[in-house]
Amino acid sequence: MAGTDAAQKFFEAINESSDALIDSIRAANDRGHRLSAAMIEQAQESQREAAEFVKKWASSPFDVGGLFSSMVESTTKAQGRSLEAARQWFSEMGDVQKESRDVFQRVIEANRKANEAGVELARSMFSRAGEAVQQMTDGNGRKASDAPRTPEPASSSSPRPTSDI
Repeated sequence: MAGTDAAQKFFEAINESSDALIDSIRAANDRGHRLSAAMIEQAQESQREAAEFVKKWASSPFDVGGLFSSMVESTTKAQGRSLEAARQWFSEMGDVQKESRDVFQRVIEANRKANEAGVELARSMFSRAGEAVQQMTDGNGRKASDAPRTPEPASSSSPRPTSDI
């Protein structure tokens, strides 16, 4: 039956649309996890470098040259980590743009399919309604209730005369 196929297509299109949105949410969650994990790793590395810097300073507090060298090395590593974090963030934002475009395309395609199925379903319903109306007619364009009836028997009482008073 065409109506059932159209309804099936309609609900499949609705599911495709919601799947696209859920996939987008899942990707955003994964991206957030990756960025958070990277930030945690960088914070841990920074903490270790700071501890190593303090350890070197504590072992020889009057070695100003060694202390300055360690500070420059630690700062350089921190800048490298900051650049890596920025690179990763920009990379993720590029992925966001691509994923957003893909999600919009999937949702638009699913909505197009849902609209087509809705039109097909409406046509099917109107067609069935037209068939039902045709079945109610006797084939001459008249309703079955409009068919000629057999005359009713005349009653024994005659109509009352009206007076023109």
